Amino acid sequence: MNWDDRVRKARQTDLALWLLQNNEPLKRIGRWWYIEGYDSLRIQGNMWYRYSRKRGGNPIDFLVDYYGLSAKEAIEMLTQDYGQTEKKNCGVEERKKFLRPVPSGGFDPGAITPAPDHRRVIAYLVITRGISADVVMSEIQEARLFQESRTGNAVFVMTSEAGDIVGAEVLGTLSNFRFKGIKAGSVNGYGYTVGQIKNPRYILYFESAVDLLSFITIARSRAKPLTACLLVSMAGLKLDVIRNTFQVFGNSAAIPVICVDNDRAGSDFTNRYLNLYPAAIINKPDKKFKDWNDQLRGNIICFV
Repeated sequence: MNWDDRVRKARQTDLALWLLQNNEPLKRIGRWWYIEGYDSLRIQGNMWYRYSRKRGGNPIDFLVDYYGLSAKEAIEMLTQDYGQTEKKNCGVEERKKFLRPVPSGGFDPGAITPAPDHRRVIAYLVITRGISADVVMSEIQEARLFQESRTGNAVFVMTSEAGDIVGAEVLGTLSNFRFKGIKAGSVNGYGYTVGQIKNPRYILYFESAVDLLSFITIARSRAKPLTACLLVSMAGLKLDVIRNTFQVFGNSAAIPVICVDNDRAGSDFTNRYLNLYPAAIINKPDKKFKDWNDQLRGNIICFV
């Protein structure tokens, strides 16, 4: 299918059906569909209109407006082949999209508006991802995690050594299609952190906030305290995050612990880091699991 055909297909997508397939909380009144919490928004067929903002259009416009995607990302999302054969065998396939690259400049925390509740984030992290409700609620209460009002995305706050908000790791909460990345303007070298900020004995590095919270859940289930530990999400595999956070949060006695995935990228990253810092500890999930969340959901606890 060429690009013009994909654009045409995206514009003609039954928006209500697509949203239902992606677990959006729709309700129907008469011939119109509504998203819960957005009573001024009406959807019918491949068209929508939001009266409170006097804005509407086709499905491409909706994904740009509601999820904050680019037009290209919206078209790709609406026309993805979700692999019907694979779905029959193993459920809905996860597909990841990354946010646009972070530009230079400072981060504006006011650009992210928290939702009045965190239902979608809690449901996704606890029910879909299997993370402890206590762990999730603790992060919400500490204002390190919240649900973004416009998109329903999970936002994991990045803070500096001074406690200032310097960025955010973002995770989509749709089950059929998931993207992840960092918010525009986030300061390089920082990550979402949990634990002992001042003079930690160990600094543990993970590929994502979900893996970090999964690790905490696993540790708690084994009654393994994480005292004197600072856990950091790199939102990928980023040496600059390790270098910077180790410098600003750590001390000469701190020990870096690399907790990345069991895959080729994780192994290459680990080898590269060990060449630079041979004293680092490597702590990966059990070999039968790709990452810490896979291990958590596999109901097998292995804490090294």
